[in-house]
Amino acid sequence: MKVRTICCIFHKAYACKIVSVLIINMLLVLFFPFNTVYAKDKLPEDTFLYSQAVYFIIFCIALIMICIFSVAFILRLKNSSEKKMREASLELKHITNSIHAGFVNFDLTHNYGIIYASNGYYDIIGYSKEEIQQQFCNSVSALVLEEDLDKFSALKAGFGNGEYIQKEVRMLTKSGCIIWILINGNYIEDKDGNQTLSAVLIDITESKQMQERLLLEEERYRVAAEISNDILFEYEINSDLMTFADKYKELYGRVPVIPNFSDINSHAETMIHTEDIGVFSEYCRALRSGKEMIESEFRIKDIKNEYVWCHTRGKTIYDDNKHAARVIGKIVNIDLHKKELQTLEFKAKRDPLTGVYNKSTTKDLIDHYIQKHSDAKHIFMIVDIDDFKSINDRYGHLQGDKILSFVINQVKMIFTSGEIVGRIGGDEFAVFIGDFNSKETVFMKADLLRRALRSVYREEDYEISVSGSIGVSIYPRDGKNYNQLLNCADKALYAVKDQGKDGYKLFT
Repeated sequence: MKVRTICCIFHKAYACKIVSVLIINMLLVLFFPFNTVYAKDKLPEDTFLYSQAVYFIIFCIALIMICIFSVAFILRLKNSSEKKMREASLELKHITNSIHAGFVNFDLTHNYGIIYASNGYYDIIGYSKEEIQQQFCNSVSALVLEEDLDKFSALKAGFGNGEYIQKEVRMLTKSGCIIWILINGNYIEDKDGNQTLSAVLIDITESKQMQERLLLEEERYRVAAEISNDILFEYEINSDLMTFADKYKELYGRVPVIPNFSDINSHAETMIHTEDIGVFSEYCRALRSGKEMIESEFRIKDIKNEYVWCHTRGKTIYDDNKHAARVIGKIVNIDLHKKELQTLEFKAKRDPLTGVYNKSTTKDLIDHYIQKHSDAKHIFMIVDIDDFKSINDRYGHLQGDKILSFVINQVKMIFTSGEIVGRIGGDEFAVFIGDFNSKETVFMKADLLRRALRSVYREEDYEISVSGSIGVSIYPRDGKNYNQLLNCADKALYAVKDQGKDGYKLFT
């Protein structure tokens, strides 16, 4: 390094010499003009001696100038080099102080004795240099926990000269704390066979503790997922690849890796309930949309070929360019919860005695259906059981409730699930039939209902004949909502009762 620096200085000085000579010649031309001598002129005898003296003086001046410029240049280079070294030293010191680390050079063949250690090393372990020498025989290994001594001893096994070594061990500080140390160093073996390690020791306790906390949280989450039957998933947006946790196969009996996941025609029919295909399709679109949070509920066929309600929730992960890259989330089996809610909803909407819709639900369902199908024609019928008060008075209310349930079951058998049947009074029921085509359909439905009501209830010693009266109104001719249709149908009902009951009549 020194030879290279001297050579550099010499070359720069030589270049300056040429410049210096040119400058001196210019000065001599300006201040010492020479007379021009022609060949025919006769020179004085002392001209030759005079010329030699002048040139000698010029040479001396040039040499002195070169020396001055060289010395000035060398001093300038030296100052510049020292300044850069000071800046580098300050920068290195700043970096060293900002990292909780120390440099140690120790012997691998003689009890790991310390050859050299920086102040940073002693700051980490809390001991002074004298304390290490007196209490621990100047050995690095004396502070290593017993459980990690085998790992530390492996530093001198199986490495070649100049090879890079990295190990993590625990050490005990003066304050009694156990810290994690990362050893980064180079293995060196001299010509006499002495083995040493020059290493940087970094305190990684904080990062190690954070790593342990993350592992603990991951383990907790994994155990919680196993207990609750939650299934983690990762969806890659660009490749349209869905990867579920292995438990997916255990619970749902399918391969946990599904390519072309958003192509519902390839797999949805075998795993999603037919009524939820639309919801699942919307869920797939949301996965690819880049939306931050995604949630959905649908029924999935499990390993027992039974459909169970599942709630899926995912969060979109973005790359460095803010583009949606993947969705990470979980699927939770909410079948029990969903069925409990359906049971509660059923109880809230149904008549507890007969199982048909209660009055408020019947009204809401009919008005909602009319709003969605306002351009079609609909049938509204109100049913009243004939002489039901007499049945209660003669056989008692308990028996009357049984007869009421019997009659409603007869009515439910002749209507589909798309038609609305509800109890709106003590012995009064409403039947709503949406979207009929002709007036003949009205008469057919009303007569079918009348014949279903005309029946005989039998129980042990009882044999009770039952019949009913029916009032009919038509949407939109007789009304445009539930209340208006009910009012018109009720008037038609009373007209039937006035005419002898056990029949039906359209409102006119």
